Amino acid sequence: MIGKVEVNQNIELENPKNPNRGIWMLFLKLCLRARLPYVWIIVYCLISIFSSKLYLLIPSKTGELFAGNVSVQLITVIIVSQIAMSLIGQINGLFESLANAKIDRNFRNVIWDKVLKLTPSYFDKIPASNLISRITLDTEKLRNFIMQVLIAELLGIYVFYITLSQISNYDPSLTYLLLALIPVVMIISFIFGRLFMKASIQIQDKLAGLTLFMSELISSVPVIKAFNREERESKRGNHAIHQLYDAQKRLLYIGLFQFPVNSIFSLAQTLILLLIGIPLLQHGRLDVATWYAFYMFANNLLNMVANKGSQWEAIKTTQGSLLRVAQVLKSPEEGMVPYVKEAMETGDIHFNRVSFRYDDSSEVLNNATFTIPHQRTSVVIGPSGVGKTTILKLLERLYEPSSGNIVLNGSSINQYNPRTWRQDIAYVSQEAPLMSGTIKENILFGLKREVSNEDIVVAAALANAHTFITGFPDGYETQVGQFGSKLSGGQRQRIAIARAILQNPKIFVLDEPTTALDPVAKSELMKGLENLKKDRTVIIVTHDSKVIRHTDHIIVLNKDRSVSSGSHSEMIMSNLFYQNMMNR
Repeated sequence: MIGKVEVNQNIELENPKNPNRGIWMLFLKLCLRARLPYVWIIVYCLISIFSSKLYLLIPSKTGELFAGNVSVQLITVIIVSQIAMSLIGQINGLFESLANAKIDRNFRNVIWDKVLKLTPSYFDKIPASNLISRITLDTEKLRNFIMQVLIAELLGIYVFYITLSQISNYDPSLTYLLLALIPVVMIISFIFGRLFMKASIQIQDKLAGLTLFMSELISSVPVIKAFNREERESKRGNHAIHQLYDAQKRLLYIGLFQFPVNSIFSLAQTLILLLIGIPLLQHGRLDVATWYAFYMFANNLLNMVANKGSQWEAIKTTQGSLLRVAQVLKSPEEGMVPYVKEAMETGDIHFNRVSFRYDDSSEVLNNATFTIPHQRTSVVIGPSGVGKTTILKLLERLYEPSSGNIVLNGSSINQYNPRTWRQDIAYVSQEAPLMSGTIKENILFGLKREVSNEDIVVAAALANAHTFITGFPDGYETQVGQFGSKLSGGQRQRIAIARAILQNPKIFVLDEPTTALDPVAKSELMKGLENLKKDRTVIIVTHDSKVIRHTDHIIVLNKDRSVSSGSHSEMIMSNLFYQNMMNR
């Protein structure tokens, strides 16, 4: 249906019952969407290939040196080769770092753009810390998989091939002997790689749990202190920290056990290579220089194989990161289909048998039917939990009704583009949080047209904010702090009203605007609100009788989920909740 949110099908898992199925196709699609820096990756690979060619030269020449050839020419070749390898390594490291940074940037851009397009209801289900982790840590793991597993393995196969070819030139039997050793090395490396993987995953899980636990509690420290829960929460925090400590100890014990095994295995590897080389030297099939070169090549080759055990951990870690990223990428977006209407029209807004519930919770609205008259001031009142704020969120298209529809001029508001729809609605909440920056930047926040300083001053004056703003030493350039923490609640609300005036909306919405204000701040705020009512539809959620008396239309959400509406005189005669509230 036109105007409904469309699920983005470009990137999704094939089978939710088996999340790993289709995971690598998802990874390929994500890479295509991210437009990886292929030129930088190719240059890095070409330099690595050239470095591998140079690598073949050093063991052969060093073998000649140990065999007794101490000519100036040979020593010069070895020294120049070593210096060249070092320089090439530095250059290659630079290209690798730049490629890594560009891959991180592109992946994060894709996920961040997706996050901004998600439906508002998505953010009720996923904590902010989880989303931050997916944009930062998970993208880093995906990049590591590309550079440290895929690219590194392709280059490793090339190095493996040219090394075996070089050894085969010395004696074909050496190649077969090495190929027989490789499975043994791989089995041992994968055993320890799997042990480390399990221990590492435990540490990651415990660390993630600790991070989530701490972020929740740190933001709630005032509440903890108010209820004297410091000792209780200290024990919970210590328990989470100790769980992480136990996981780290397990990883340490595995590492301690691995060290002697690796030492014994390395000694055995050296002995085997010596036992292979001695008969060949005795029978003249190899000279000392060739045997030394073979020994260096074989050691490097077996060490390369031994390091493959860690790749399995990288692959499994990548799968986990991909699954978390996939949950973001396959979530529904807003505005993905063409809409019948762009600009909001004028007229009454009708809620027709609207029902709504948040996920699996009980129903907040049940067949609610009422009208918000055009260019009049309506107030929404009712007991706690009957859906007053929910009505505002539905009107702003932050959520969709579970059933029923909201109609403007005979058409569902779902037929309007949600972005342009919200441009014509100015919302001022009870808290009125601001963004970090200056007062001026917050007044201009979200504005898509150029305005002069005079326009800003006029809007602030209409919101009754200009006087207190100019009272600051920096005036409109005053920093408001995180979420506007350096300002009072009334000051934040008046800045939000000034922003709304500049936005010049068709609908103005206020959610409990005077609840937390003292009488002076409330009086100042009401003066600012009066300047907004002209030629606008104003909707106010409040229980302030002084505010209610200045409204044209009353909407009462009753405790039994029914809705009553009418003028003040009509409601005072017919609605018991309204009577009691106005008689307090």
